[in-house]
Amino acid sequence: MKRIIFTLLLTLPLLGQTSEIYKTVDKNGNVTFTDSPGANKKAEPVELTPITSIPSTQTSNRSTIKRIDDQKENLYPTFTITEPANDSTVRDNGNFTVKVSLKPSLAIGHNLSLSVNGVQQGKPQRNPQFKLKNINRGTHLLSVAILDRNGKTLKTTNSTVHVQRAVFRPPTPAPAPSP
Repeated sequence: MKRIIFTLLLTLPLLGQTSEIYKTVDKNGNVTFTDSPGANKKAEPVELTPITSIPSTQTSNRSTIKRIDDQKENLYPTFTITEPANDSTVRDNGNFTVKVSLKPSLAIGHNLSLSVNGVQQGKPQRNPQFKLKNINRGTHLLSVAILDRNGKTLKTTNSTVHVQRAVFRPPTPAPAPSP
């Protein structure tokens, strides 16, 4: 039943295209095309050449993407965390930006994912910079992964960072003298 309705819907626009086209020329030589011959006009039918239709070719980027995904190790020869440098110390109260250098740039469908101590930070993205806020003090392992279009890890790079945070301790009041 659905097929019949679908077929009818496809043929309806074609029904209106079977009308004749007429050409008229006025006394000044202006040519007018219309779908009706007109009452007092000398109109001649126009023979239209059939429309040339070219079948579409089925090109797909999937085979190209699959070939790219299969290369894995050779695809990104340069892939490192450039900021903060490995084994460096961050002193901005746990707020810093992680920058990644990779060449060539990300292929279509690939994303970057940042993890701190194995916990993913935000959603995968194409931007090679990640802003981290309020990271606890201590030593942390930063890990950035390149993910293919299916979320599968293609390549990973790691860096260690030491976060120092300012600690404010109000002065302790001096003990009261004993009587």
